Amino acid sequence: MSRLKYIVCTLVAILLIILVWLVNPAKEQVKNLETSLGSQYMSANFLLHDTVDALLEWNYEQPLTDADVELFNNLSTEFLHITDLFLFNGSVHYEWRSRALDVQEYLTHYQYGSPLSEEDIADLYQVLHATKFITLDFLDYIENSHDFYNAMHDKQHKMVERVKERLATKY
Repeated sequence: MSRLKYIVCTLVAILLIILVWLVNPAKEQVKNLETSLGSQYMSANFLLHDTVDALLEWNYEQPLTDADVELFNNLSTEFLHITDLFLFNGSVHYEWRSRALDVQEYLTHYQYGSPLSEEDIADLYQVLHATKFITLDFLDYIENSHDFYNAMHDKQHKMVERVKERLATKY
C-alpha cells in the first residue's frame, strides 16, 4: 500500500510539474503580447497627438475647399484608425471612447458637406483639446510599454481618472 501511495504521489508531482511548465510560458507569452501592444499604443500616441493638433487648426466654420478635401480625409481617417486602436480593443476608457465617436461623427458630417452648428464646433474643439492633453498625460504618467498597456486595460490605473478629468475640463 505504501508503494502504491508513493507511485500516486510521484505521478501527482509529475503532473504538477508539467502543469507549471505549461502555464508558465503562457504567462510569459501574454506579458510579451501586452508589452508589444503597449509599444503600439506608445507609437500611436504620438500620431494621435499630431493628428489632433492638425484637426485643431482646422476652421470648421468654413466649408471644405477642393484643395483641402484630400488632406482633411486623411486626417479624419487617421483619427478614426488611431482611436479605434486606442479605444475599441478592450479599453477601459469608456467615456473617451464615447467622445471619440462624437468627434468621428462631426468629422464625417463636415467631410461630406454638412455644416456644423456652433455647439457642434465648440464640442468638437473641446474633445480634440482634451484628447491632445490626454496624449501628453500619457507621456508624463507612463513609464514603459507594459505600463501603457495597463493604462488602457486596467480600471485601477491612474490614467483612467486622469482621462476623465481631462474630458471634464473646459478648454
